Amino acid sequence: MLSFSNMSPSDGQKPTIPAIGFCEEKARLQDEFLMAIHELGVLLDEQTRAVIENDTEFSRFDVLIHAAQEKKERAKYAWIAHVESHRCEG
Repeated sequence: MLSFSNMSPSDGQKPTIPAIGFCEEKARLQDEFLMAIHELGVLLDEQTRAVIENDTEFSRFDVLIHAAQEKKERAKYAWIAHVESHRCEG
């Protein structure tokens, strides 16, 4: 249970905010990062399968893999930026 006894304005200090155990935005950004990793993995698996099966057009995945890698990087840095700015590492 949260205690607000430290919020008395008579002591001249600003009230402290209790640590939050769950950050919904952090969780959302982490899910986006994980999904981007998964999507990249699927494309890499498909390209690997194409190479193993001697598909001469295996390079058709290159542009998709590049876009997926960029999406993963954007998601990763959005998550990191949020954690650093909001200090919700827990």
